[in-house]
Amino acid sequence: MARNPLLRDPPLVATTPTDDLVGAVLADRYRLVCPLAEGGMGRVYLGEHVAIGRTVAVKVLARRWADDETQRRRFLQEARAASKVAHDNVIEILDVGDAPNGSVFMVMEHLEGESLADLVTREAPLSWPRIKRIALQICRALCAAHERGVLHRDLKPENCWRAKRGANRDFIKVLDFGIAKIVGDPSDPHSSLTRAGSVFGTPEYMSPEQARGQRVDARTDVYAMGILLFELATGDVPFTGVGFMEILTQQVSAVPPRPSSVAPAAHIPVGLEEVIERALAKNPDARFQSMRELAEAIAAIPTAAPQPVRPPSEPVARSAGAGPSRTAPIEVVWLLLGVITLLTLGLVATVLLR
Repeated sequence: MARNPLLRDPPLVATTPTDDLVGAVLADRYRLVCPLAEGGMGRVYLGEHVAIGRTVAVKVLARRWADDETQRRRFLQEARAASKVAHDNVIEILDVGDAPNGSVFMVMEHLEGESLADLVTREAPLSWPRIKRIALQICRALCAAHERGVLHRDLKPENCWRAKRGANRDFIKVLDFGIAKIVGDPSDPHSSLTRAGSVFGTPEYMSPEQARGQRVDARTDVYAMGILLFELATGDVPFTGVGFMEILTQQVSAVPPRPSSVAPAAHIPVGLEEVIERALAKNPDARFQSMRELAEAIAAIPTAAPQPVRPPSEPVARSAGAGPSRTAPIEVVWLLLGVITLLTLGLVATVLLR
């Protein structure tokens, strides 16, 4: 069964017969038509509102976790966090409730398209105009979340959904607020775990303070956005490793490579490199201090940005067989003038001798 970014990925577990809810009607409103995806925490079904016929996606917590109060609270926290953010670029949560098998469910808008991870795998590095169009939508979504006191803490391409809306083929929806933190909310199931120093997130996109298990604020999402910009521009993340701890160690202490050194043929604007470098500062105080500030810096980079100027000592490369320069060397001009002069003198001499 296909994976779906609406599901998180703890170790996969075997589902039980009570997990199969195809045909069931939840809360007398949502008929489950067929499974869309399955993961360690449950299933996502294609659903239909029985009264108005609207197609929806219904995420149901696996029955295995239904009696685990922490897992139930985390599941419902995802719905609460996303529903607090009313924004066009954030997935819409429509309803929550109890499932007939004793579990819980949430109803979301049904999205068609693909994740940014799919796009990166197939087409990265992307052009700067396209990166800018995508990145600003994500920044706007997270800016709206931060203004509502919601920190995403797991921004990555898998959690950004690409769909077509009107003429925009790169319309973005930010998904999966499963480990989001609601600032100042005493009911947040992650609060006590965060105080205990637990680490949440995906290592390739985690900020240094997140990797250390420290308290985080909006600047941790700014850091993740810097990683995402790096990946869209180069096709790769700045830090990789063979294990979780190796990647976290790099996030804490390693200097990220310049994007242009990773993808020299991608024509990455200098301004974009500078934005990425600042977003990836190890010290949160050296980063952009808000998602709005980061968005303004991205918007300020011209869409048709000039390419980096080569150092004067470096010759401009030209492929073998390429056409000659439009500017003729001065020696060629003098040679042509000389030939024309000689031909003219010869013609004059011939006429005189007649």
